[in-house]
Amino acid sequence: MGANNSSEFDPQRDLGENDSLQLFAKELTISETDPFWETFLTFSLKPPTSREADEAVSNKLKPICKTLFLNNRKTGNFPTLLKYVAAHSSINDLISNSTENDRTVDLNRCRVFNAIFITRCYIKYLIEHTNETELLAHFCLPVTDAVEKAKLSNVTFQEYIQILVNIIIKLPVTDATYDFHIEAINSLLIILSIPLFASAPANQYAAYKYIMEIPEAGILLKTLLQRYIEQTKRPIKSPSSLFGLASDIWNFFAFHRQDETEFFSPLANHAVLLMLVLINHCTSSTNPYRNSLSSYTANVSGLYEVLCQTINIEENTLLLYHLLHCNINFRNYLIARSDIELMLLPILRRIYNTADNTCHHMYMSLIILLILTEDQLFNKTIHNLLLRGIPWYTDRVISEISLGGIVILVTVRTIQYNLLRMRDKYLHTNCLAALANMSSQFSNLHPYVCQRLISLFEVLTKTHSRANVDIIAVEETIRIILEVINSCLTHQLIHNTNLVYTLLYNKHVFQPFRNHEAFHDIIQNIDLVIQYFSNKLEKENEQSNDVNEILEKVQRWSHQWPRDLLKKFPDLKFKYVEEEKPEEFFIPYVWSLVGKSSGIYWNAALYKL
Repeated sequence: MGANNSSEFDPQRDLGENDSLQLFAKELTISETDPFWETFLTFSLKPPTSREADEAVSNKLKPICKTLFLNNRKTGNFPTLLKYVAAHSSINDLISNSTENDRTVDLNRCRVFNAIFITRCYIKYLIEHTNETELLAHFCLPVTDAVEKAKLSNVTFQEYIQILVNIIIKLPVTDATYDFHIEAINSLLIILSIPLFASAPANQYAAYKYIMEIPEAGILLKTLLQRYIEQTKRPIKSPSSLFGLASDIWNFFAFHRQDETEFFSPLANHAVLLMLVLINHCTSSTNPYRNSLSSYTANVSGLYEVLCQTINIEENTLLLYHLLHCNINFRNYLIARSDIELMLLPILRRIYNTADNTCHHMYMSLIILLILTEDQLFNKTIHNLLLRGIPWYTDRVISEISLGGIVILVTVRTIQYNLLRMRDKYLHTNCLAALANMSSQFSNLHPYVCQRLISLFEVLTKTHSRANVDIIAVEETIRIILEVINSCLTHQLIHNTNLVYTLLYNKHVFQPFRNHEAFHDIIQNIDLVIQYFSNKLEKENEQSNDVNEILEKVQRWSHQWPRDLLKKFPDLKFKYVEEEKPEEFFIPYVWSLVGKSSGIYWNAALYKL
């Protein structure tokens, strides 16, 4: 990789032809005291700028990695490189404590960074093309006459992982160290990608056994969470550096996200990706990272604010899911917020734009909504929050509506969309469960919300009449919608004049099911409400077409409504339960996010997951 300090190293152009790199990979053993290491690692590295560029780098490196693979067990050059990293990567070696040693620290940091990058590339090659046993063997120096000495001088696989962890949790984040943090996270992601290329569960591999047992597991998780909360932006201008270790090389981590959010931070995003990998593997046994996330209380307000700003990014939606599912303190804090619309509206917008989302992103958004609706305080609060204009809701212009009303509209629309196009039972079930959980707290529903709710029932009845549908599934859905309407009438009739009016206006849609064995009991309750108010109108000989006048009368009569008239049904309560083997869903999902968002290329053709 040359000793020419003034030239920038371009891995895509130079890797295949670089003399120093080829010498490192060939048959010559290079001792750890050889001046080669100082020149070999001294260059201004410009890493690949996208997943596509990383693929090009991987292809360029493949012949060299193959040569190193054939020779390393004899030369020990890779373990010697690891020894260089271990000898020069202490935190004191990587930070400047005074102006006098800035140039020396810059030079050392440049070399260590490059050594970690080269190590990452070779480990990735070994993971993709060999097995873990072979990988571990390449960390060992070759057997010599001084066998014991050689053994003692090895940097083990576990020790290298510990070096990366120490960089993440101990090295301060500055303009000069920003790239180091991302490279350390990327290196851990590479090491933890072993299950992608093997068939055994993660907990059977040395990397996971060690990473799950390190004493700093809780600190590592909290540090990554803090990196996410801090949202430290990439440095705009590189620090004064002997070799121009410029921070703007990380532009590529953000360019494809800047259209999504102005708050994007490359380091924060990488921290989330590593967190997701750590908390979603080895869940069948004790997972210290998941436990640490479950008990996190340090900066809940900061975490909430950052999530509100960045929730549109898919991996952050998944992080929110884990927080709500595992951390009861965070869930209670979120539900108690008076500005919960800041979190909820972006999620609802994501659900509303169904066609623009991956199915996994849609699932997680709906599960988050379902978890929130398990809490009655949440269901009550959202109907007391009035919003003026929802520009992304384009089905109809609504000048003012409650947050609860928007939740119902989006949920009902998703059910109807799913009926007509996707026919996804899992999505369907979550939508209905969320709607049912909210129903007893429906309050002051907007006329359009009431109309959409009854329209959904009407669509379902038409679907039921078709011969080519799953009748049982449609009937189950009709039943839940009827139970939702009944629950609202049972608990909140006095606060839902618009719903009563809509029922009176659309009473004909219930007629075909009054004697149906699957619905007659629940429709009896709805009929009692319709008959009560219809009789009141008839007694007054009400012929007025003035909606406001009729609504005013319905409001007055609702205060006289005999609450014990309706048949009692069990309260609608649905609870989200994680699948018995969550890893089967979450591990492939997490790695798809890592592959999409980290800028790292893996050869998917070699996947065995």
